[in-house]
Amino acid sequence: METIYLGGYTREDNKGIHALNLDTAAGKLVDETLIIEENNPTYLTLSADGNHLFTLSDGDEPGLAHYELVDGSFTFKGRTKVFNENGCYVTYDETNHVVYNANYKKGELAVIDVLADGSLSVADIVQHTSPVGPHENQDFAHAHFIHPTNDNKFILSCDLGTDEVHSYRLTEDHKLDEVSVYKAAPGTGPRHLAFHHSESIVYLLGELDYTVTVLHINEDGSLTAGNIYNTIPSDWTEFNSSAAIRLSADNKFLYVSNRGHNSITVFAVSEDGQTLTEIQNISTEGDFPRDFNFNADETYVIVGHQFQAQISLFKRDAASGLLTYADNIAVNEIVCVTPA
Repeated sequence: METIYLGGYTREDNKGIHALNLDTAAGKLVDETLIIEENNPTYLTLSADGNHLFTLSDGDEPGLAHYELVDGSFTFKGRTKVFNENGCYVTYDETNHVVYNANYKKGELAVIDVLADGSLSVADIVQHTSPVGPHENQDFAHAHFIHPTNDNKFILSCDLGTDEVHSYRLTEDHKLDEVSVYKAAPGTGPRHLAFHHSESIVYLLGELDYTVTVLHINEDGSLTAGNIYNTIPSDWTEFNSSAAIRLSADNKFLYVSNRGHNSITVFAVSEDGQTLTEIQNISTEGDFPRDFNFNADETYVIVGHQFQAQISLFKRDAASGLLTYADNIAVNEIVCVTPA
């Protein structure tokens, strides 16, 4: 059995963070359990050993909460207010013992120190102020993603509102020092990045124009664009917004979820990482697939749905990259999927 953690909204009957078991032998999702009660834990991140969980927390003071796994259960360690509203993305930097947080509503980024006793302290907040793009959703700067590069030299952040990807260095006192800004095509709506595991390449997902752009990370932290690929069929005329992007550990296959089209698009990746070839577009069997993730050995893909109480399970063929629908289990309002 493998454990999968699920974060989501708590607007309806959801109460917080859930765990469910993946029976890899049977290809089944089983034993769903509420493990942490939190308000709108819409994104969470784990330490490498899985013993520390950091989650968005939308209570009286929206911010970040820290839990530690002790004797099989998560124990509360600390909480801090970060922004004036709940953020949208968090990731833990093991090297520097900080959590990075992005705030969609106000285009803000934060660096939060994880102290020795497990408590949290905000070290820096950065505000994006660039002109916004032409799409109706680009009414303001909307920071949507922040994550260090594989070598930890730079921290990259996507801003959906300004059509930009910012490159920062982390200073010794844990401040974000901007070194470069990549400007995407107007109306792209940069949402998330997937990092190539061996090349200086990231794949930029455009939420608003449903594209993947291949970006090269230069020595100075700047980004240079390569080819751009569509994530849904060209004849689709109804609503869509692309959501999550994941690259297999062998760098051979890239996966993108599409909300509205309600699908996952699979791309084969060239050996040098520069070229994508679409090989599959498959229904997620649910409404509004906001996040998905691999299990430990990437033989399965687990998909959460925001507007339908369904977690979908797909078997993944490691050789071909193709997905086959396998199972589902009912959990409501799920927008974050994280393997233990």
